[in-house]
Amino acid sequence: MDSLKSLIDHQKYDLVIKLTENATEVSDLFYRIAAFSCLGKYEEALFVIQDHQEVLEGKLESLIPIHIELLCALDRFEQADSVLNYYLNLPYRSQVVEEILQKMPKIIQEEEKKKHMGFSFSEDDILKLLYSKKDEDVLFSLDLIKTRDIYNFLPDLTKLMVSHPKKTIRNMILILLVQKEVDRDIVFLDETIEKINPKKILQPFGKDGFNKLAKKIDMNYKDQSLKNTAINLLSNLAIYLFPREISEEDELYEALYIEANNYLGNEIDKISFAKEKGLDLEKLNHYLDLLKSALNDVTLEN
Repeated sequence: MDSLKSLIDHQKYDLVIKLTENATEVSDLFYRIAAFSCLGKYEEALFVIQDHQEVLEGKLESLIPIHIELLCALDRFEQADSVLNYYLNLPYRSQVVEEILQKMPKIIQEEEKKKHMGFSFSEDDILKLLYSKKDEDVLFSLDLIKTRDIYNFLPDLTKLMVSHPKKTIRNMILILLVQKEVDRDIVFLDETIEKINPKKILQPFGKDGFNKLAKKIDMNYKDQSLKNTAINLLSNLAIYLFPREISEEDELYEALYIEANNYLGNEIDKISFAKEKGLDLEKLNHYLDLLKSALNDVTLEN
């Protein structure tokens, strides 16, 4: 399992597909689905689910969102509703599964709305959004560009990668180019101006530091709301720091715990906490500041 995860992290999707050709273990099947999905082979990923539905239902909390997202990616929204209805009628499994099921109708509706809206936007419309002063317009334009030929927008995207004032926006553009496997040297502003080839970079959520911290949070946090908040904070940080690595230091892990609690209204005295846990207070403060910076870098306005 660990070797398949490593192959996925390093974008060796074809090899994962080959190695899992006769897979029967639930974890191996999910890696096979992930590999097909990363290659944009959504139909093949759905065939894996279809052929191994009963086995995969052993992890409904993972299967349901993947199954629905694949159908939405193929614009099969009515089928997504039908599949969701099937899952809703299964016997109660857990509170986590129930919470996922409650979120799915809205996700389907939003994906369908996004698809229909996308058809109504011309390239000029998308460019106006891309150069908007509102962060939500820029992020929406990047979602629209995902469905278009990336090279039609590349000159404007590369311009914004060095000129946009928001670090998160610049990084989201780079992530889009990584997803689209753009294979050329691009000028990018991180802490300094540098040249970077998107095709040679791992996506932020495929890096070891992120995966190890996310797994640690998943294993150790008992409260689901706290866990979800910490993972969201970690995801924001991964995007904010991209393409740099996420640290695996204890101070970052505990900073996520403190900030997630604070976000939920459970304030923690960081000085006492650091002393109790034997943490470096300076490092802890550094990571708390980073998490706040990542969270506040993009402002979504109504």
